[in-house]
Amino acid sequence: MNNKERIIAQIKGEEVDNIPIIGGWSLGVKNMAELGGISVEEYLKEPENSVIEINKKLGVSGMVQYIVPKDIDAIRDGDLQEETFNDVEPEVILERAEKIPDNERDIIKSKVNYDLMYKKYYDYIGDMQAKMGDICYIITDWYVPVTFSLYFSYGYIAFLSGAALYPESLEKIWWEDSIIKREHNYAMLNVIRDLDMVPIIFTGDDICNNSGPMINPDFLHENFWPHNKRALEPLVENGIRLIHHCDGNVMPIVDDMVAAGYSGFQGFQYECGVDIYDLRKRKSLLGEEMIIMGGLSVTRTLPYGTKEDVINEVNYSVDATDNGRGLFLFTSNVTGVEMPPKNLITAYDYLKSNDWKNSNRSKVVSPPALNVPIKLDMPDRFSV
Repeated sequence: MNNKERIIAQIKGEEVDNIPIIGGWSLGVKNMAELGGISVEEYLKEPENSVIEINKKLGVSGMVQYIVPKDIDAIRDGDLQEETFNDVEPEVILERAEKIPDNERDIIKSKVNYDLMYKKYYDYIGDMQAKMGDICYIITDWYVPVTFSLYFSYGYIAFLSGAALYPESLEKIWWEDSIIKREHNYAMLNVIRDLDMVPIIFTGDDICNNSGPMINPDFLHENFWPHNKRALEPLVENGIRLIHHCDGNVMPIVDDMVAAGYSGFQGFQYECGVDIYDLRKRKSLLGEEMIIMGGLSVTRTLPYGTKEDVINEVNYSVDATDNGRGLFLFTSNVTGVEMPPKNLITAYDYLKSNDWKNSNRSKVVSPPALNVPIKLDMPDRFSV
């Protein structure tokens, strides 16, 4: 099987020669060089091309929108700094909602340019696939769903305080966004068809911290997820599998994700109570088995685990998905510079060796429980 055949067969739940591996999310110039068996100097000559060639060497079938480390001293990428929003007040939610037209026609007329959307995505996705060659580009687009994470525009405090003070205004913002995103997704659908891309999109939004959703899940059930469903319909009804990135404890909103049109999950912080066995119990709106993209913990096993821990985590993902059905082995998030590259190589080599098919090994029902402290990465939940 070539990479495209393998990925499409795995999406459909058909027999594959091996479980597909997904790459593209690793930090650290030195780590990348070690993963590729090259010098730092060789890597830095052409960093973007190096990332692609290193992933080819690692044997991945697909890549998400990849990260290209360039600063040899960098240890993180893209952190949101709350202090940059000190002057933003919660009323920004109210003021934004007041400017939104009251009918769909005016929103589309003023904010939607289908031809521009189509060209933008046709050019970008086509370019990404051309760069990757026989590796399949897993379309990565955070603008497919209605945007929850307005904290990137206003900061956590202003956004969450505004949600609590002006819930009707927040819901109107989501309503407008659903109209824009629906048109966006019609353009995306046609790009996928015209470029003959694999029918899968990696998307989603960071909605949860380690204790659960940042906003009351009952409010989200009534005022957020229905707008998402409307936005996602063009893709879902035409067989495009949507994979939701999952940070924190997403379990309280998993059923709402599925009802909105998602048919797979990526990420998983096991220390927050996320359980692949539980996720796999669900069926998509079209009756499909859930796709699981992930399995390798970047908060515990990859940075701190032994070789045996890494192998055990791969086996857990395989066993939780009924011998790897619908599984795409991937990291739970971006691997940090603290990860020994040999751990990622161990995971990939073990999967490619087919040793996981050993019928004599014990079934793994939980991932390695390493003693690593949990750090909250977002504010606690706000109720509205």
